[in-house]
Amino acid sequence: MVNIRTVNCPEEKRSIKCPYSMTPTRIVIHNTAGDATAAAEIAYMHRNNQKVSFHFAVDDTEIVQGIPLNRNAWHAGDGGGKGNRQGIAIEICYSKSGGERWLKAVENAADLTAKLLKDYGWDLTKVTKHQDYSGKHCPHRILDEYGWDNFLKLVQTKLNGKTPAPSGKISVTYQVWDDIKNKWLPNVNDSEDYAGNLGHDVCAVYAHLSQGNITYKVHTLGGRWLPEVINREDFAGIFNRPIDGLMMKTDTGRTLHYAAHLRRKNKWLPAVTGYNEKESANGYAGILGQEIDAIRVYLD
Repeated sequence: MVNIRTVNCPEEKRSIKCPYSMTPTRIVIHNTAGDATAAAEIAYMHRNNQKVSFHFAVDDTEIVQGIPLNRNAWHAGDGGGKGNRQGIAIEICYSKSGGERWLKAVENAADLTAKLLKDYGWDLTKVTKHQDYSGKHCPHRILDEYGWDNFLKLVQTKLNGKTPAPSGKISVTYQVWDDIKNKWLPNVNDSEDYAGNLGHDVCAVYAHLSQGNITYKVHTLGGRWLPEVINREDFAGIFNRPIDGLMMKTDTGRTLHYAAHLRRKNKWLPAVTGYNEKESANGYAGILGQEIDAIRVYLD
């Protein structure tokens, strides 16, 4: 887990931010409405005179605690109810724009949540969301994009140290680096679209699943297979180096299908399901020596 750093609430602000003693009975998850770091969120919370406060802010690199856990915070929108008076508030940063920093912040928040559950001897039923207390659509990006059940499963994974068996539909989200536009293109989900611009070389790939893990690697044009990556711990590829091969696999027990579009031949190759750099027929997507300009991925 990333470092937890404490920044004490100024004495003169405690009557506003955390006026009551508290014995925690639950955790309340929030998404910030901005893209500030955890340190900046805590600093702003301490600095202003609004009756709004939270115990932790979590970003992609650290966890910052701004209110003691034996004091209440104002975050759940239920006045003197159980959310505000008994809940440990966790704000997940970068929730306005999302993306890689936000996904890492979600993982760090799951680590923190699991730690608190262990510290207090609680189970997963003690993990709640802001919406449960006031009806506010929060944590909004988790509800809209990540999935509340998926977040709880991630916390459970942190608790028991193993991946829970996936259930229901598993979606894959992926994006590619465009060599002409020199930027990451928008995320694509499943086979609803493809990732890439036809005629523009793909240089790198990012991917993750709604449940479970996806492992993948790419082959650079005229080069070699690069090291594999898992989920979005890193991206597969090198900026401004076109790829001509892609390998993907998953631990979910589902069949992963992935296909490549060849730029020079302007055609889609058949989707493959294997993971073997020595097997060109079904071990990887692409033809070595032929630039890839788009990919499509989905699971059964």
